[in-house]
Amino acid sequence: MSIDNFILKPAEAKQILFGSAGKLSPQDFAKGIIAIVAINLVMQFLTLLPGIGMLVAIIGIVVGLASIYAWVCVYSKRFHDAGKSGWMTIGAFLGVVIVAVAVSFILAPVLNGGASSTGFGMATTFGGVLASNLASVIANGVVGYFVYKM
Repeated sequence: MSIDNFILKPAEAKQILFGSAGKLSPQDFAKGIIAIVAINLVMQFLTLLPGIGMLVAIIGIVVGLASIYAWVCVYSKRFHDAGKSGWMTIGAFLGVVIVAVAVSFILAPVLNGGASSTGFGMATTFGGVLASNLASVIANGVVGYFVYKM
């Protein structure tokens, strides 16, 4: 299995990321989650750029809402493919939130130079953005792994 199997091609994007009807194979599920997480990582790092950070943050709100919708669609279709209810997406969402918060509590003080942070505030420093992104990748990776194996 090569890395190309996990890269979302533009022709597949609409079918994989949008619409909760249908089913997704484990490989298509992985493509969708990787694409969603990658888009959000890039958007968060772009908010640190001087001069355009605020504009990117405003655009990021729209991108964030679209990625939440895509995330729910991808998980729902994967659960359908595994013969489960799409409503199990709520459990997956709660799992990602719990893991992300736990990881943020550990990483935020370390990456912010000892500053007390819960990971909930707006990440305005490189360390804060890095902690938030690592928490997102780890949380989506942990929950996504179990859903992928269904």
